[in-house]
Amino acid sequence: MKTKTILTAGCLILATVCTQAQQTTEPKRERAVVETQGDSIIILRGKGDMRIRLYEQQTEDDEQKEVEIFEGVYLEKVDADKRTFLDALPFIPKKKKQNTYEPHVSGVFLGFSLLSDNFMGFGASPKAHLDVSKSWEFGFNILAAHYNFKRNPHWGINIGHSWGYRSFSIDGDYALIKQDGVTIFRNGREMIDEGSDVSTPYYHKSRLRHFFFRTPIQLEWQQRINNGCLFFNFGPELELRHSVKSFSHVNGGKKQTVGKGMYVRPIGINLLLQAGYGDLGVYLRYSMNSFFQTNKGPDMTPYSFGFAWYW
Repeated sequence: MKTKTILTAGCLILATVCTQAQQTTEPKRERAVVETQGDSIIILRGKGDMRIRLYEQQTEDDEQKEVEIFEGVYLEKVDADKRTFLDALPFIPKKKKQNTYEPHVSGVFLGFSLLSDNFMGFGASPKAHLDVSKSWEFGFNILAAHYNFKRNPHWGINIGHSWGYRSFSIDGDYALIKQDGVTIFRNGREMIDEGSDVSTPYYHKSRLRHFFFRTPIQLEWQQRINNGCLFFNFGPELELRHSVKSFSHVNGGKKQTVGKGMYVRPIGINLLLQAGYGDLGVYLRYSMNSFFQTNKGPDMTPYSFGFAWYW
């Protein structure tokens, strides 16, 4: 009898301890609080999952009935987008990154290249004898960074770094050569002996090309329209030119190098303007100084325009 009494008392004590331990490890669940302020309903979520049901009064057989039209569950979690339970409601617009600043530093660009006689002129120089349809440049962006002035901005500053290739196609019987410490356009007829019956041009399909690294710093304005972004940006661009060469098919032979370096300025400053919508745009790049060194070549200013794809 004493043994049964002792066992019974021990079980009661053990049950009491377990109940108290459970109460201390599982805090009381807090319920959500619903407040109304005029036409607004404010729901303060408690701890744990929350189930939301919406009802609408509908008439069936001349009777008013409350019909459930929506049911959603907001789970107890924290995600990167910091969503709230209102995202589960069908009549609340979904959060879209409509005001997120997206810099437009061209991923890939392709355009035509020209040489102008005067600064801010937009006509091809007759001295250069260029075939504009075959004078072009292409490049792609390597690095990009940006700074936006405020949250959900329309304005920002873009910085990029690109590498590419530019080529000027020289039309007719001309080639760009180095002579007596300067760069000149030479006519191939000067290289043919007098009285010669040669009818083919001495110089053919001549070309001046160089590679470049460019670093633009641009001020950009943008505006969201539907699912895309209308943008415009402009700013200076540092250009480092390298591997400058002049080529030509000489006297009907294979293409060969007729000059290197060509007294081209190794460093140039450009003004870059871009405009577009979404991931596509157009650009105008205009050099702020002469392409050749002072008194070392023709006084010509390079510029280019074309299309760009941004990423």
